[in-house]
Amino acid sequence: MSDDRPSVWPVLMAAAAISCGVGMIFPLLAEFQDTYGFSTAGLGLISGSTFISALISGLFLAKLADRGRARALLVGGLIGTAVSLVSFSFSTELWQFVAARSVEGLSAGVFIPAARKVVSAGDPATAGRRLGLLTSAELAGFMLGPALGASLSAVSLQFPFVVLGVAAVVLAVVLAQVRLPHLATSSAANRWFESFALLRRPRVKGAALLSLTLFLPVGLYDAMWARYLTDRGASTLLIGIGLSLYAVPVILFAPIGGRLADRYGAVRVAVLSLTVVIPMTVGYGLLTVPILITLLALAEGIPQAVANPAVQTAMLDACTPDEAASGQGLAYAVNQIGAGGAALLAPVIYEATNAETLFVAVGIVMTVVLLVGAALSRRVVPCSSCERV
Repeated sequence: MSDDRPSVWPVLMAAAAISCGVGMIFPLLAEFQDTYGFSTAGLGLISGSTFISALISGLFLAKLADRGRARALLVGGLIGTAVSLVSFSFSTELWQFVAARSVEGLSAGVFIPAARKVVSAGDPATAGRRLGLLTSAELAGFMLGPALGASLSAVSLQFPFVVLGVAAVVLAVVLAQVRLPHLATSSAANRWFESFALLRRPRVKGAALLSLTLFLPVGLYDAMWARYLTDRGASTLLIGIGLSLYAVPVILFAPIGGRLADRYGAVRVAVLSLTVVIPMTVGYGLLTVPILITLLALAEGIPQAVANPAVQTAMLDACTPDEAASGQGLAYAVNQIGAGGAALLAPVIYEATNAETLFVAVGIVMTVVLLVGAALSRRVVPCSSCERV
């Protein structure tokens, strides 16, 4: 295992860079809206397009990592990210923003499941810890993005995206040459809908729903966080700093969450941490002071960070090693369905009602999905060949 570790770090750095590109848009999206004059519903289209395209790549392309194409997906994901960032920075029409973020979603949808397969390769007893490191890298990059975007945008709105696009290309060159760990591969026939076949297993369905519970509010935040805090009186700088500070509990607690999943069981850790996340999500809609909202986000980062590697490990446990990328791609795709739907509906609900109604509604949906996912995850399947022990 120690021989494989050096080759994993470039994957972690690349995951951080891709997530940084996503997070960079958060504090600047309202500014792009004000500059180019598209509607609040347009925010939902921009965010929703990312999730829909990631759904497609997660379902139909991520499985190629189980066929020996992990490196190609990692490099391709980085190149696609670079293209999407530069395209987004020079967009002026709503359709151009939507197209750029669609490319971003496709790129993330192939990179992330392949990265999870690479990082989790090795001893199953420590898979959660290693997925926790990947989670730290992803979310730390995501939270670095707002501060980087807010600070570099002082040069121009386009400058932050060009800088990160260049960094993504450099990392793609590195990953094209670095040695990756040995990966289990499948010799089964390549079927377009084979990811759906995994859903015949109750534990796979349960793990997918636990993951969906965690990511449902992501679509809401992606489409509405900057607009919501701006309406509450927050400045662009405060929005960027607040999102970046969120990285602190994520970096500290995601590896801990992975170790807890290894020790006490992924499903148990996921359910307990998500039970804490839900009321905190509802709490956003009840607060009106930007500083208090920011402090709540910092607190919520702890159970979020613990839950993230736990839900990934739950899916890993429900699949065989040569299905790892297919399972992670399925979970990723399910996340995009939920987050994409939330991104499309959140602006409409927000404009038609208020923040309180929006966040309470999301909390109710999360609760229902969590209960069903927890029940399915605890079902025992007698076919030992269908489950990874």
